[in-house]
Amino acid sequence: MDEQNKETAAGDYTFWTPPAGRTVTVGPQQRPVQLPSVPLPLHPAALEDDGPDDNAIGQGVYDYLRQFPDCPHNLPYAELLRDAFPHFLADLGAQVAMLGHKEVDAFYVRRKLTGLKILALLEPNNPGLWQQMGTIGFELALTFTELAGCRQHLLGAMGALQRALKLRPADPTTLNYLAQIDFYLGDYPSAARRWGEIVQTIDQGPARQALAAKLERIEGGKVPDHSLVDDLEAVGFAMAEFARGEFHQALQILEQLEEEGSLPRECPTPEFFYLLGLSRGKTGDSAGAFEAFDKALAIDPEYSPALEGKEIVSEGGEF
Repeated sequence: MDEQNKETAAGDYTFWTPPAGRTVTVGPQQRPVQLPSVPLPLHPAALEDDGPDDNAIGQGVYDYLRQFPDCPHNLPYAELLRDAFPHFLADLGAQVAMLGHKEVDAFYVRRKLTGLKILALLEPNNPGLWQQMGTIGFELALTFTELAGCRQHLLGAMGALQRALKLRPADPTTLNYLAQIDFYLGDYPSAARRWGEIVQTIDQGPARQALAAKLERIEGGKVPDHSLVDDLEAVGFAMAEFARGEFHQALQILEQLEEEGSLPRECPTPEFFYLLGLSRGKTGDSAGAFEAFDKALAIDPEYSPALEGKEIVSEGGEF
């Protein structure tokens, strides 16, 4: 092995720069595809003996790109997979499609988002891919377990949706998601402008009436006086405090948010009141915990954690 072509990376990969003219062979015809002149991520075992074989090169690049889709050289990595290892991209597309047809947790949502990012490297002018990335990022931002990073998720979603809108101007779905992001970020004039564009293009009906009501709220100043993202991040911080056993600190944050009222009013979720109930229970306020669980069930009568919480309180158990 030529040591000058080998660079060790932190973690599970070693970066190897192919020598000039190195190719891999593709398909039954053994068609040669030249490797790009950039460091390629490989699993360390691939560099033993006489260096990496074709399969090891493809596997290393595929695994690395799925972990780090925004890495340097991501485009030549994706192009190498397309030209020399198309079965990996077929596998990736199948995973994205599968994850889009069932309920999955945040881990798998992030995996789907990563797959779309890789596909968009190869189809940068496909508005559908950018819109999908934006809508998935938006949904991830509002997932309760992801609230600590909701601002980052929303900004990432905004970037993808703006790209989609540039490729497909005036698309009402894209405009609506962007307006919702503007609203969460506290940019009410931008939200009103985007919703106003949609209202001008859609027929009379429930959807138009709902948007008109939102515009009326904004024009009347009946909106939070601060960014809702601040409140969502505060819930994420409260969850972290609760996980560390700092129940009083978590309770203080959550009760302040409940008293202020913007978050429960604008984003009513049973998870918020369930966490409030748990925090009260952990600090000895059983009656307050029962009340919070009731509020969670008023939003979702079948929310099983709140039902179990009420049962614990009724039986005099401990949280």
